[in-house]
Amino acid sequence: MTGGASYGVLRRPVAVVFDLDDTLLTAYRTPERTWAAIIAEHADALGEHDSRWVTANVLNRVLEFLSRDEGRKMWRLEGDATRRQVVRSAFHRLNLARPPGSEPLHGVDADRIADRFETFLEETIRLKPGARDMLDQLTGQGLRLALLTNGSGPRQRDKIARFDLEKYFQIIRIEEEVGVGKPEAAAYSGLLADLGLPPARAWMVGDDPVWDVTAAAEAGMTAIFYSEDPLAPTPAKAAAHISTLEDLPPLVAGADQSVGQGSAR
Repeated sequence: MTGGASYGVLRRPVAVVFDLDDTLLTAYRTPERTWAAIIAEHADALGEHDSRWVTANVLNRVLEFLSRDEGRKMWRLEGDATRRQVVRSAFHRLNLARPPGSEPLHGVDADRIADRFETFLEETIRLKPGARDMLDQLTGQGLRLALLTNGSGPRQRDKIARFDLEKYFQIIRIEEEVGVGKPEAAAYSGLLADLGLPPARAWMVGDDPVWDVTAAAEAGMTAIFYSEDPLAPTPAKAAAHISTLEDLPPLVAGADQSVGQGSAR
């Protein structure tokens, strides 16, 4: 059932906290496909230049920018302007390397490509297989559910409404709305305060090895790593590794209730 080993006996939770993007919804885990598709749509902007060459360089610049925590935060909260800046810088590098005599790539086309990112994701985003049934099962087990997600309020709220997810969650905390996001310790402590629970009574489920596992475990929560890749290494601080959302209800049901007995506060 799990893709990784447990660390000791799992305590049955009072609440289960979920990440949103790439956990409940398909979102950002395949950037190479996303940028290849977007750039292919804008072949007219590339002139004589090979789309694979342009895509590889844009993707490289995007991943380089997102390798920094500050870059990731700007991408989430100041997305439109940030993406324009990043794609323009990629086009600048491409122009420096373009073959002699070839036509330059233009900034206005870089902006068109950058602006397509969010609408492309909105068109292609989907609820993960088994997500709704899993949430129904956990609710049926009497668990309290919460959502902890980074990003802008309007965009995350739009996704939550689009897939009718709000009804499942007693607490929804979005980075821009509360002023703090993962992996900052205050993101987890603020959520636990809203739930009125100590860390040991809550599980955190998500796909990010740092934000959803390491940081959550360091906050005292039981961290469950979710990855559909069977070869993905299990983070050291994960209590378990699941490869499908359907694995979660049996994992909760099999947790030892006696380990975590006592007050929920």
